[in-house]
Amino acid sequence: MFVMYGIIAIVTVVCAVILNAEPDGYMSDCPGMYHNTSISEETRRTLTVQVMRPTRSWLGRSDRTCSLSLEGAACVEDHIDLKTDTLIMISGYLDASFSPVVQTMVGPYIERGINVIVVEIFPVLVRTYPIAARLTRPFGIILGEFMAELTRRGLHPHRIQMLGGSLGAHIAYYAATKYHQLTSYKPARLTGLDPAGPCFRHLPRSQRFNSDGALQVDALHTNIDGFGIADASAHVDFYANGGLNKNLVMVVYCHHLRAAFYWYVATTNPTKFLAVQCASLHDARYGNCYGKQITTNVLGPRTNFTSPGIYYLPTSDNPPYYLGEKGLRKRKYGVNNYLLRTAPDKDLII
Repeated sequence: MFVMYGIIAIVTVVCAVILNAEPDGYMSDCPGMYHNTSISEETRRTLTVQVMRPTRSWLGRSDRTCSLSLEGAACVEDHIDLKTDTLIMISGYLDASFSPVVQTMVGPYIERGINVIVVEIFPVLVRTYPIAARLTRPFGIILGEFMAELTRRGLHPHRIQMLGGSLGAHIAYYAATKYHQLTSYKPARLTGLDPAGPCFRHLPRSQRFNSDGALQVDALHTNIDGFGIADASAHVDFYANGGLNKNLVMVVYCHHLRAAFYWYVATTNPTKFLAVQCASLHDARYGNCYGKQITTNVLGPRTNFTSPGIYYLPTSDNPPYYLGEKGLRKRKYGVNNYLLRTAPDKDLII
């Protein structure tokens, strides 16, 4: 009997530690992340960007492919007005400029009259994930040099927005850091959509996506236990349903990708994704952020960067996902609100 009580006590303590620990996720450490990785001149000559400018044509835009190089900046200058707001988009692992997700994401920006430059990462990052992760830094440096040349040609840093998904969030940060080294300026905004966690979690803060990258940095976390990263490293960090803590691989991947869906809806509905400020990441993880006084923020183009911090972002399970002001009221089971569908809170006869 005493042995059984002892086992129960040990299990209770272990479970308490696990449940209160911050998530570690998949592949927190990867070989080679602290070693140099470079991109050869031959490979550099193959790098490209897809440049889009808004037009009044039936397509609504005009596209051109330019090289990702100092010479390619002249091609960009010839195609878009560098005195106009410009988004630089970097997608995630195994994604490409021609993917349906990327092509859908650029739509709201084009409709708002913003130029879009999509960095083509597929030919370089279509490798095993740990190698792709190592390539993010040299890729970002090349992009930063390219951005600096665009600024030399007239693109003001206050007109530069950067949007990176997963691995693309880290590439965007490395690019912004190199851009700052070359120009002494920072881009106006850097947004990370579920910045990648595997291979990056245990790197020093300065070596992965963080708030030093731009004047305004925000992150949307949708999969902190899996393919995303848990750390609140931006000026404003949104945790969708606490980071959507699921363990099945396919569910995990879907939640990682869902950051893009939320962002697309937020760009077209800029006041709908209301979030509640939390005292800590632990509180955000479990949705314990509804006190007597509630401070709110909104995901998307109208995020309030004068109110930095960690925010719990409740969503629904189906499109359009946002809850609006309903999200400002604590749900019965918090981040486990789905239990209302599987175990109704009423007398049950089976």
